[in-house]
Amino acid sequence: MQASPIVSARVMIIDDTPSELYRLEIILTSFGFTTICCDKPSDALQILLVKHMDIVICDWQMPSISGLAVCESVSQSPAMGDPYFIMLTGRCDRSDMIEAIDAGADDFICKPAAPDELRARLQAGLRRLDRERALSNHLRLA
Repeated sequence: MQASPIVSARVMIIDDTPSELYRLEIILTSFGFTTICCDKPSDALQILLVKHMDIVICDWQMPSISGLAVCESVSQSPAMGDPYFIMLTGRCDRSDMIEAIDAGADDFICKPAAPDELRARLQAGLRRLDRERALSNHLRLA
């Protein structure tokens, strides 16, 4: 059962495999997300300095810069905002999940991710972001 489309949120997809980028882009746009796809982690990091994303979905194993390094950069750089970071990877050992979460990932999904699992986890990320923004607005107005 598919939920109604998600209110448009900005999602960056980072993966060095063109077919996986295309697959994820098709799935996410069908859910109502606005996507930016990057096949080079260095390009993604530059874009994140200028355009803040709501969610980042990142592969772990990429040639030049690993997804783990991307995650660490994003979590340590206030200039990149505070996106909900999902590590989407073929590395599915428990120790890999722990390493990704320790590096700053908010969620961890093993490839290949089923569309309904992606939808549910993206909605969970948006709920967290909405709560954080509501709290921030409340504190600013207090």
